[in-house]
Formats: sequence, structure tokens, C-alpha cells
Amino acid sequence: MPDIGEYLDNMVVTTTSQDRNIRARISNYTDVEVRFRPGTFDRYDERRLGEQLSRLGLTSWVAYHRGRSQAYQKALGLSDEELAEAERPTTDPHRRRYEEELNEVEGVGVSASGVVQVRTKGMMRWQVTIKPGAIAKLTEQQFLAEAHAAITALFSDREMKIILLKAKYFDLGIPRAWLDRARQFQAETRHRR
Repeated sequence: MPDIGEYLDNMVVTTTSQDRNIRARISNYTDVEVRFRPGTFDRYDERRLGEQLSRLGLTSWVAYHRGRSQAYQKALGLSDEELAEAERPTTDPHRRRYEEELNEVEGVGVSASGVVQVRTKGMMRWQVTIKPGAIAKLTEQQFLAEAHAAITALFSDREMKIILLKAKYFDLGIPRAWLDRARQFQAETRHRR
């Protein structure tokens, strides 16, 4: 019987934007591929495209989370009732505070040229901002590379913040000096934005 890692490794989630012109595909945990329906990229302005990508980010995250729950259910052989019980909010106050803070973690990712910026809060609020004039200057492939870089940076930023949050609530065995340096780096980065 496959373990949870195998289920997650093989999980592929595909979602489509509200206007049906953009498709996102998530595989291997955080490999994200975004594609436009042929001939649609040039029809967008930066604001409309940012709105569509923001909604697509949310629906993709929800679909990924749902797929992850199903993978756990299959790997552990849980019934629907057992899965629902496992996903109920905790009654442990310490764990509840951690989960509340986890739901407030803000992630930020910016492409190398700064054309695309992606922000999330608890992965349930997405904001994609595209610099004015970017669509006229970039080809579709160049834009997708910028968007991919911003998403990758977002995941890295969020993961670092989650590690620091976990270290605050749970003993992860990370030396205090490393945690202090990471928090200092995080504070400096926040001031530059």
C-alpha cells in the first residue's frame, strides 16, 4: 500500500481561472505551471490579469488542500467520518494559537525584474500585482517566467515563515542562533518592501 509521500508525489491538481482563459497545474507538492488559452494573453490589461490570477491562486490552493486531504485519507485508510474528525479544529489551546497564527502567515514573492508580485495571507487571500505596461513589453512566455519566479519566491518566503512559526511553538531542534539570524533576516527583508 502506498504511503502518504507516494500519494502526494503523484498528486496533480488542475484548476481554471474564472474567465476560463488561464489554467494552473500543481504537481509534486509545489511545482506550478500556468498556461493561457491560445490567443488570450494579449487581451488582458494588468489589473484584469492580476484579478484573474489572484482568484486562480485561491482556487488552486483550495483544490490542492482538498487533494492533500484525500491523499491522507487513502494512505491512512480513513473513512469520510474519520477524515472529518481528523480535520476538526483542535481543542488544545497551544495548538489552536499555532493554527491561528499559521492562518495569518503572509507570504510575498516578487519576480527578479519586479514585474510580478504575489502576496498571500494564510493562502486564503491572494493578491497578484503586475507592473503597468508589462503586458505590452513582455511576450507570453516571458510573462509566465516572471509569474513562475514570483510564485517560487512566494513559496520560499512562506516556508521560511512557517518554519519560524513552528519553532516558536514546537521544539524543532534548530539552534537558537540560527533562529535569531533567520528572524533578523526576515525583519530586514520586511523593511525593504
